[in-house]
Amino acid sequence: MVVEKVILGIVQALTEFLPVSSSGHLVLLKHLFGLEFKGAFYETFLHTATFLSVIFVLRDRIFNLDNLKRYIPLSIVGILPLFPAVFFLKELEGTFENPKILPFTFLITSLFLFLTLFFKGGKEGANFKNSLIMGLAQALALLPGVSRSGSTISTGLFLGMDREEAFILSFWIFLPASIGASILESRHIEGVNLGIGDVFVWLITFVVGVFALKVLRKALLGRYFWAFSLYTFFLSLLSFFLFFPL
Repeated sequence: MVVEKVILGIVQALTEFLPVSSSGHLVLLKHLFGLEFKGAFYETFLHTATFLSVIFVLRDRIFNLDNLKRYIPLSIVGILPLFPAVFFLKELEGTFENPKILPFTFLITSLFLFLTLFFKGGKEGANFKNSLIMGLAQALALLPGVSRSGSTISTGLFLGMDREEAFILSFWIFLPASIGASILESRHIEGVNLGIGDVFVWLITFVVGVFALKVLRKALLGRYFWAFSLYTFFLSLLSFFLFFPL
């Protein structure tokens, strides 16, 4: 049980931030290896670790009054496209039980990422238009296999945004979205039962999350962001052969 929790923490932290889709990986692991990540409370518990890892990495852009005044309104605009999804929660939750969606959603992520090879980004900063369009890309990532960071950052580059600005705005609109997701998941919480081992798993999740964010930022600024498309394309092919056997 502890090993399963550690796997969940590492997978969630790595794939939450690297542009490869955490939800897609969890669905794939569940159906490929029979791993069961049960308990809305535990997933919400680990979400606090990944949430705080973003706060830690972006602390210079958060604990600053001028940046707060600038990014809070942008992040609010960025999560607006998520609100209609509230009316389709059952349908969206159903996609997590259907691995046959993965070949197509991982392919969508691959296309987003690969196309950044031809869109180098520009000098445009974060604004309401960019935030809203990136928010639309974030809404698409409600489907397992579509990467949230991959779709939003790629969209920022397509819009001609500065690479660092696209990174910052992507995770600013992640913060309120993460809070909202945790609130929705808390509907299914039935009880709390944590031990010292769970604290250890939480710390691993936090540290791995910080590491993943730093790797993502380096890949983006170093113009290697598109290379993640090779991995997600492999996952698309793997999912196809697994769930659509010839």
